[in-house]
Amino acid sequence: LASAGLDAALMGGLASVVFWIVLRWCDLPLDRAGVLPVAPVVAFLLIVGLGYLLMFTAAGGQTLGKMAFGIRVVGDDETTAGRSITVKQAVYRALLTVPSVLFLGAGFVPALVGDERALHDRLAHTRVVRV
Repeated sequence: LASAGLDAALMGGLASVVFWIVLRWCDLPLDRAGVLPVAPVVAFLLIVGLGYLLMFTAAGGQTLGKMAFGIRVVGDDETTAGRSITVKQAVYRALLTVPSVLFLGAGFVPALVGDERALHDRLAHTRVVRV
């Protein structure tokens, strides 16, 4: 949870900077931010967040938050068990993490029982381990 919190703070900070840049480019003060079209801004920020999760996880199994707390995503199926995950697994995991977070963290509840894997880990055949 701590690494997810750190990643969320980093992505929130990045989103804030991007939003500020958009306001500056459009010559808008903060109190006029409501005139920006919501869908494109949200879509762009969602793509940036997914890109962050995907690229860091695919490259080395760790986002900055996971690095800070000494954990890593590894494979959990017969072909990648305990090793780096495939790009396909990283894509699935990144995409499936979004609903886990958006539904008030409900996708993380399964990690509290059983084999300690969140819903997105179970579906992507991955596991988070200490390094």
